[in-house]
Amino acid sequence: MDTNTNTNTQAGQASMSGSSTTGSSFEPAFYTVDSINEVTLVEGIRARFVTGSRIMFSFVHLAPGAILPDHHHPHEQLGYVVEGSMSLNIAGDERNLQPGDAYTIPGGVTHRAMGGPNGCFVLDAFSPPREEYLERARQAAKAE
Repeated sequence: MDTNTNTNTQAGQASMSGSSTTGSSFEPAFYTVDSINEVTLVEGIRARFVTGSRIMFSFVHLAPGAILPDHHHPHEQLGYVVEGSMSLNIAGDERNLQPGDAYTIPGGVTHRAMGGPNGCFVLDAFSPPREEYLERARQAAKAE
């Protein structure tokens, strides 16, 4: 196995290419997530992104008490709590989530989150990829 990793610091965005026999529109790649630049989403909430052509991972750290206010987007979102805890409200249904809990949010549904007492680390997946997040990652890389 090749042990080389792609340490692209702006965002883990695979190189795009023409169509292939598998229907993929990007080249395979490996990433060291901690080497990808963090992007501040709102105060106390930062993320790193890895994306393909139709899906995006967002590795998100929420500081204790950090609030991601009510918002919605057309993208489907799935998430998994890795560490810590957070309060998540999806369309008025609020839950306290712990490691091992997962959630699904259809596109267009209003939701908000707040980091728990020790903060939280979650893995979100978006389909299609959130272009505005990828653009913020590109801008953050240019600022360095």
